[in-house]
Amino acid sequence: MDSSNSVVTSSTVQPLSHLQMQWICRDLLNLTDQGVVICSVQATELIIVECNQAFAQIIGRSKEDLLGQSFPIRNQQILWNALHIAITTRTEQYLTLPIFDQLQAPQWQGIRLVPLCNEGGEVTHLMSTYQMINPPDPMINAELSHLMQFSVERAGDAVFFIDPEGMIIYANQAACDLLGYSVEELCSKTIPDIAPGFSQQDWVNHWQMIEIEGSFTFEAINQARNGEKIPVEITVNYVELNGKAYNCAFTRDIRDRKQAQAELRKKDELYRILAENIPNGSVMLFDQNYRYILAEGKGLENVGLSKEQIEGKTLQEAFPPIVSKTFMGSYQRALTGESTVVEYRYEDHDFLIHVVPVRDENGEISGGMTTTQDITHQKSIQRELIALATQQKLVSEMAHRIRESLDIEEVLQTAVEEIRQVLDTDRVLLYHFNEDWSGDVVVESVGSGWESVLGMNIQDDCFLSSYVPDYQKGRIRAIPNVGAENLDPCHQALLESLQVKANLVLPVAHGDKLWGLLILHHCRAPRQWQHWETELLKPLAIQLAIAIRQAALFAQLENELEERSRTEEALRQSEAQLKAQTEQLSEALRDLQYTQTQLIQTEKMSSLGQLVAGIAHEINNPTAFIAGNITHSAEYVEDLFKLIDQYRKDYQNPSPDIQACYEDIDYEFIEEDFPKLLQSMQAGVERIRNIIISLRNFSRLDEAERKDVDIHEGLESTLMMLKSRINNQKISIKIEKNYGNLPKIECYPGLLNQVFLNLLDNSIDALEEKLKSSNTFVPTIVLNTSLENEGNAENPQICIRIKDNGIGIPPGIVSQIFDPFFTTKPIGEGTGLGLAMSYQTIVEKHQGQIFCYSEPGETTEFVMYLPILFSGQPG
Repeated sequence: MDSSNSVVTSSTVQPLSHLQMQWICRDLLNLTDQGVVICSVQATELIIVECNQAFAQIIGRSKEDLLGQSFPIRNQQILWNALHIAITTRTEQYLTLPIFDQLQAPQWQGIRLVPLCNEGGEVTHLMSTYQMINPPDPMINAELSHLMQFSVERAGDAVFFIDPEGMIIYANQAACDLLGYSVEELCSKTIPDIAPGFSQQDWVNHWQMIEIEGSFTFEAINQARNGEKIPVEITVNYVELNGKAYNCAFTRDIRDRKQAQAELRKKDELYRILAENIPNGSVMLFDQNYRYILAEGKGLENVGLSKEQIEGKTLQEAFPPIVSKTFMGSYQRALTGESTVVEYRYEDHDFLIHVVPVRDENGEISGGMTTTQDITHQKSIQRELIALATQQKLVSEMAHRIRESLDIEEVLQTAVEEIRQVLDTDRVLLYHFNEDWSGDVVVESVGSGWESVLGMNIQDDCFLSSYVPDYQKGRIRAIPNVGAENLDPCHQALLESLQVKANLVLPVAHGDKLWGLLILHHCRAPRQWQHWETELLKPLAIQLAIAIRQAALFAQLENELEERSRTEEALRQSEAQLKAQTEQLSEALRDLQYTQTQLIQTEKMSSLGQLVAGIAHEINNPTAFIAGNITHSAEYVEDLFKLIDQYRKDYQNPSPDIQACYEDIDYEFIEEDFPKLLQSMQAGVERIRNIIISLRNFSRLDEAERKDVDIHEGLESTLMMLKSRINNQKISIKIEKNYGNLPKIECYPGLLNQVFLNLLDNSIDALEEKLKSSNTFVPTIVLNTSLENEGNAENPQICIRIKDNGIGIPPGIVSQIFDPFFTTKPIGEGTGLGLAMSYQTIVEKHQGQIFCYSEPGETTEFVMYLPILFSGQPG
């Protein structure tokens, strides 16, 4: 890339998509020692979404503290002004501003602002780089101060310091030379005195703008002592020195510039020179009737136009209707004094077009000027980046399908088809090695016009000896030009026979064994394979290996099932018995999957119980120590207070030191407050004891024996464990408890606690889901317990009801909710085992019953019946 394409200040920044910005964040932020931060552009502030460690070190805070916070800068109006320019023109800006560390100490930074756009051209984020501008060493401050004063005094531009009332309090020699006054004379004047037509009220409004904007540049007229009106360009800066506010104004005489501009308007030849020096661009001048009076520039030839085709014609006459209709509004606005910047595609070229007004020597608008710059190359890069993001997305979706599907032929065919389309190549195939290291093409996607090699058995001895060992080690081989590559002759001949000009090969391993190769053939011409292409294919090759391994396992399982079915058919010689055995085998497989998952879940909950019990035990020890010593502490303190009171009675005239100490420590307050302090500590200890009891109740998850327990204790312990979900910033759930007078029941307490946890957890999920669409209801969970069959001494049981007013369950699936692996939650958010295990615990372990009743959108209620005593062994 030559220097004309380098990014410089005020160059056009091409918009980046959100995916491209994430790629920049992930791979580039930490490659520079400059601070880099990316902010989301909000209505009134900048929110940090990503930064590197260098930026965090500059700010003096951790990266985690900064993410999601407002950008740490004072006088944000200055930054917003620069950002406004960056957004409206989509150009980079550079400025110097203070940022503040945790001690509120200012640190000056050189800041570069780069707007980031989405595919629609809307600026959504701002990327900034920061270079520390270190403060001078204190030992040379005085010298720097003298140098700065010397520089200001001898500056070519006039420099003024002005107070909020408009009074000039400082002027350098250049200011005196410009206006013809002495320093003393200027410092006795106000701004309205040297700015004709500028009133004191105008100054008040101007000062308010300076306070808001911080710094800006404008043109004005100053009047010299001799009455001459001098056009000037003024840059104002709001500064604070020793707690006082000032306007530091740099004023430049622009009489020569104005004269040059007037001359420029008179000479069309200068416009022609301008056009000739715009690379790949053009300049066109038009009059009040939209008729072109000049058309120059190399950019005209690039789209098949010439100055003869344009000059003397109107916009409608020179260009097709769709072009003239597009730009007529911009031309009309130019004649009213407004400039327009647009991007436009014409004759397969992309252009950045400026339409601006042109004024005569009297300052009146005489016509307009259109400048065009060919940005086809920049737009091409932008489109390539968007295509890259699209390719990454497609490959990710393809990997997901590979993981989800069990049809290995469909998976492999889909993979090669999409790889060929995404990477725009001519042939993609999957090559499988046989036991003797010969191989077959098992699946292929080939473009139109190229020979198919599907099913071809390839014998290539030199390939086996020269390249296979490298692929066994995981090597990826990219050949950009087969004809120019130093390959074994037999292998090169094979590739040429298949019309291959460039190829890319990735190994596909099955465990430790090389299963085959993923091969890409580019047949139309040589191709330089890109690094990102191989990086995208690496995880895909791994996913293909996983799919192949899954297929092998399922094929093995199917073979075993078929063999067992044949054996049973031969033994029993009965179609009915064969069907029963097949169903039993399938059920056994499901039970095995379910049991395996249940064992994992049980082990997890057992570990959780041990962890909770251990935490409760560790908390209980110091708590018991504190509780055991609070009483003694109270007694000791009471004795000390009695001793002090006795001293006060016996020695009513203490020494001055004792009296001063007595007053300093505020003895009366301590005597009154210390007992209250001990009472607060006692209350805290009691609270900790209650929490420990709840933790111990819940930690019965791994108890294998049946026990007589209070069901209410298990419910309360479970509620305590879910307290952070019941009441938090996202949701506050009302818990209604209607507990009956229940006896203790014989049960497995740990398993029942898990059932309560599953049901309450599902209720909270349902309430949170309903809150997403409606916030007009009160999230509520109702717990009811009662004694059932109280008069039946042979079969007494209790009833537990858990009801919520969440989203409910559709009627069509209520009958399935207790099935293993059935879930209504999105993939990855539920295992489908919670309710199945709850059903097994209630029905099989405790010989009880569990039912579900639901009204969609209104309520869901789970009802459990448990016997008080076991009548036999659990199922």
